[in-house]
Amino acid sequence: MGVNSKALVAIFIVLMVGLSSTRVLDDYVDDYTTNSIKNAALTYATARGINALVSMMQSSEIEAGIGVVSGSMTIGELLDPLNDMIERFSTVMTWVLASLAAQKLLLLLASHQLFLYLVAVLGISALLLLFYGPLRAQSLAFRSFLVVVFIRFALGLAVALNSGVDALFLDQQLQRNDAEIESFQSNVIGIESDEKLEAGSIRDSALAFWQSLSLDELERKISRGIENFINLVAIYMLKTIVFPLGFFYAAFYFIKLLWRVELNVTAPA
Repeated sequence: MGVNSKALVAIFIVLMVGLSSTRVLDDYVDDYTTNSIKNAALTYATARGINALVSMMQSSEIEAGIGVVSGSMTIGELLDPLNDMIERFSTVMTWVLASLAAQKLLLLLASHQLFLYLVAVLGISALLLLFYGPLRAQSLAFRSFLVVVFIRFALGLAVALNSGVDALFLDQQLQRNDAEIESFQSNVIGIESDEKLEAGSIRDSALAFWQSLSLDELERKISRGIENFINLVAIYMLKTIVFPLGFFYAAFYFIKLLWRVELNVTAPA
């Protein structure tokens, strides 16, 4: 890959240094990642709350009033699939939160003042070598500048593109499933979300509610909850793990291309 115009290279370097100093996209991507971490943490907390409630109820028994089942059965028999799903969801959400925290850290590093100074120093060095240095040093300095500038902007652009994909395809589904998960805890035990009850009262109210429903109704509620957790796993995996891994693979490939850039510049006539 060759670059032939010294004037165009100089203009490009100046523009990139100036653009880097304006901190374009930095505030936007910082707000986006912060909100993503908060939303994921709230979803994780809700799931753990349901898990705690399930664990509290699993040793209890329901008499035969819930349908055609005779005798008694433990709630754990009904809640085991839901409990297993929540445990797996919690594991995924741990990785999701770790991925979001790592992305935020990388974005903070790429927008840090020292990194901006590095872009400026490499840009000035590339400019000086462009006019006064040997060809080999020109190419090396320009390659280094390109790689650092790419790192400076690529993470922010990736987050911006990810937010665009969210807005077009994922946000509505994520909000709907989040809302259903938030209401699932109160709906499945028959307690309104604004009721303030002690732990024992919650358990008694839940047992009374379960006694009032048929087995089919309970299984339908649990199946719906499991479906919502599965949907959230798929959405969060795409948003925070699959897309970032795809970006890092593409970024690594693009950096290798940038490192092959060769300058063969001429002064303007």
